[in-house]
Amino acid sequence: MREIIAMHGWAGNGDQWANWRDLFEYSDWEWQTGERGYKGINPYMPMWNIKLDQNNHKKVAICHSLGFHLIDKKVLYSATHVVLINSFSRFIPSGKDNRIITMALNRMLNAINTPNEAVMLRKFHIKAHKPSNINFASTEENLPQISKSGRLRLKNDLKLLINSDSLPMGLNINAKVLIINSEQDHILSDQTREKLSDDLTNHLVSLPRTINLQEEGHSISKIKNIKKIKHWLELEDEK
Repeated sequence: MREIIAMHGWAGNGDQWANWRDLFEYSDWEWQTGERGYKGINPYMPMWNIKLDQNNHKKVAICHSLGFHLIDKKVLYSATHVVLINSFSRFIPSGKDNRIITMALNRMLNAINTPNEAVMLRKFHIKAHKPSNINFASTEENLPQISKSGRLRLKNDLKLLINSDSLPMGLNINAKVLIINSEQDHILSDQTREKLSDDLTNHLVSLPRTINLQEEGHSISKIKNIKKIKHWLELEDEK
């Protein structure tokens, strides 16, 4: 059996996986989605389906960005395969960009629960979706619906991102890992991507595989690229 648990990143939600879910479920993958519940939706973290045949059970964790640090550690530990989409071990690089990125993140943190919150989130989503365009009409309508508890999670999760400095607890050393890097990512620095690769190489028994996507930003939107990831996972079935 083949099962996926997907976890979105900061300021995201489970709806971002709609195209992914349709594509994988069409090929008889079982799909579940984690939800942080920023916008009044109850937070939810699925667990692996224990009813499936555990002797022939491919468990795939797909994490976007901070989702690598947000996914349940038991889920991560039991994953046979992990797909890391524009993810990181340490977000803030230790090199020359450290001060600039730290200051920018602190400005974002201070904007939460202030009149500047909506503008800050709008700028973040534009940057995350570049070079793709995004329609903000519906997004901005939903911003006032962020719940009090959701706003607290939004702030605490941003602090988690700021303070990240290593691989999250729970990653199994025997997992097969695929790193997805977008060549037009405007969120992650080159040093941040390099550190993730180095940390995974030092942690895992098998070297991680890397796929670099052209014409994609921090958020993956093109069906052809989702299919590339699906193809890699299905090739793993044959090994």
